[in-house]
Amino acid sequence: MSSVKAADWSSLPPDRRHAMRSAVLAQCFGMLTQQMLTGGILLLYLNALGIKTPIILLVLNLTPFLSSLLSIPVAWGSDYIGIKRFGNWGNSLMIAGMACIAGSAFLHDVEPRLVLPVVLLGLVLHLIGASFFNTGWFSLLSGLVRFSWQLMTLLFFALSAMFFSSRTPLWIYQAVLAAGALSVGCRFIFYKAIPDAPVTGKTPLNMVGSVQSALALPGFTRYLVYLLLLVCVTGNGQDVLRLSAVGGCGMGDNQILYLSVANMAGALAAFRFMGRIIDHLGSRRMFQLCHIGFAIALLLFPVRAMLHLPPLAAGIVASVVLGIVSSTLGLTTTSHSFRVCHGAQRTIAYALVSATQSMGSGLSGFALAALLARFGASVPGGNPFDVIMVWMGAFILVQMAALRLLNNPAESIKGVCAATGP
Repeated sequence: MSSVKAADWSSLPPDRRHAMRSAVLAQCFGMLTQQMLTGGILLLYLNALGIKTPIILLVLNLTPFLSSLLSIPVAWGSDYIGIKRFGNWGNSLMIAGMACIAGSAFLHDVEPRLVLPVVLLGLVLHLIGASFFNTGWFSLLSGLVRFSWQLMTLLFFALSAMFFSSRTPLWIYQAVLAAGALSVGCRFIFYKAIPDAPVTGKTPLNMVGSVQSALALPGFTRYLVYLLLLVCVTGNGQDVLRLSAVGGCGMGDNQILYLSVANMAGALAAFRFMGRIIDHLGSRRMFQLCHIGFAIALLLFPVRAMLHLPPLAAGIVASVVLGIVSSTLGLTTTSHSFRVCHGAQRTIAYALVSATQSMGSGLSGFALAALLARFGASVPGGNPFDVIMVWMGAFILVQMAALRLLNNPAESIKGVCAATGP
């Protein structure tokens, strides 16, 4: 599906308009659970279950790490087996996974040793389901669909914050997570109306050969190395901010959700308006600006006392900036990937880009968890997360030297970010 301007909507055939409406509604319902797991609700839920901070970081980064291992084989086989068949399997697994995560709290007082294993089981099931659904279809979404589900998620988080308190009871978390599972179930209804892509019926090319062919694209391997270095620093910025707010500043669960809403608002604004800027400046210059933006965002919260800002205000400002920069980085990565990934193996090439980003985020989370397990809160002021953010902000500036890994031909692609709208 391509992006469609409002003026052209009436000219579309009725079946295409119906399919696009169904796509919008399907993702508005179906993407809530993925945002719950990455937008702070899972972090707060694990904290309420009494899970230690290093373990929370490990759990939060298990999903992107395993996703990096699944991206390529799922992308390789989706066209052969059928995109919609993959999607239906994925929906079912996502529901089962959320049921396990929400149900784990029932074991908190009965068999606490089983709580974490059940959460991990649920995360793995949800991850496999999301990989099956997203790999074959999510990359085809128009700007209208993406903007709609992001707005829906923002409103859901804002509404959920009304039911959270400084120390939210576990049953509220369970209710919110169960609502997410129900929303994925509703996606079945609208998913049926979306036409399936034709199945080739042919045996796909050897996966190793496909990967080797993609890696042989000019400048592609160096691009992956650059992305891995970048995401290793930036991938956990918002989670470290949340942990600093809840663990170091004692902010309540509802206030942490306000930070998530602020982050989503910033990301939504960038997604809507940054496309033309990226087309004008080019991806290399935008990557450079993203380095600077991440450094500013990561340093804003630790220097709150110097700016005479209360923790909540500083957290909201930092979250908005992080949302803007993270969304801009995503759009810039998409733009550069369109230029680098071409030819017969472009599907595998896109999967390698996604896998590299997920791998970087997961590895950085594991490293941060090991660091916290080793040193704990043994830093001046007792808030190690502020120190981590300062180091991350400084290191992202040093990493600007890695920009030389990118090819620098004349960038004249127009309309790459047309999905962002006018």
